[in-house]
Amino acid sequence: MALYFAVAAYGLHFEISRFLFPRTPAFTGSPAEATLSIKGNSGNELLVRRYGQARVGCVVFFPGQHGATAAYRPANYTDAGLAVFALAYPGQDGASGRTELAEIQGLVGHAIAAVGNTCSLNRTVFVGVSLGAMLAAYASHSTRPAGLVLISAAPSLSSAIRIRFRSHWALAPLGLLPLPALLMHDYSLAESLRQPTGTPAVIFQGTHDEQTPIGLLRTPEILLTGVRVTSVPGTHSTTFVLSQKAQLSAILDMLAP
Repeated sequence: MALYFAVAAYGLHFEISRFLFPRTPAFTGSPAEATLSIKGNSGNELLVRRYGQARVGCVVFFPGQHGATAAYRPANYTDAGLAVFALAYPGQDGASGRTELAEIQGLVGHAIAAVGNTCSLNRTVFVGVSLGAMLAAYASHSTRPAGLVLISAAPSLSSAIRIRFRSHWALAPLGLLPLPALLMHDYSLAESLRQPTGTPAVIFQGTHDEQTPIGLLRTPEILLTGVRVTSVPGTHSTTFVLSQKAQLSAILDMLAP
């Protein structure tokens, strides 16, 4: 039993990136109008795929843990006059290398700077799904976009891991580990949003989401950041689709003159 916990503790501390960002097959989503490659010093590559024209503004899209899915259709935004810049993390959707937590924020920062050549940040909204919601929140902390739209967000990295452990009988005992202390850094929405940046933020969260329960977001620590939590009658995997009209409405409101 001691070895079981020791191996898990080692993985959480040193190998967490491997679990958070698994490799995915080659990209099979909508063909992009243009693709930008951004590489770090390690050679890991982040791709930025562009869709549509910025008649109204721009969206930087942060996909979830498993990269692009069939549900992520750029036309949902481009038909409304938004240019979409969809990120592909290293090792996913045709991007080479593998994602490292210590590096990904820097790569995202370079991507956002490149988006700035088309859209100023005050005309750009960040949209993040699941794990991508946390990346989007941290990116907004320093760049101050026009708005932040998060879907199926976890309040912290440790809470998401703990719930994942408890969902499987073989991993359930690992929920007893002091996860915040084992992680190199316990990323959280409260930390990324707590300083008053003036960026409006809304979270669309499923009422039947068992992976990131909505109740965990309704705490003083998170609500004091000013983020608005909107319930959606969906699960972790369906909330994105069910909230698309509301997402678009929120984005357009954030971009309104």
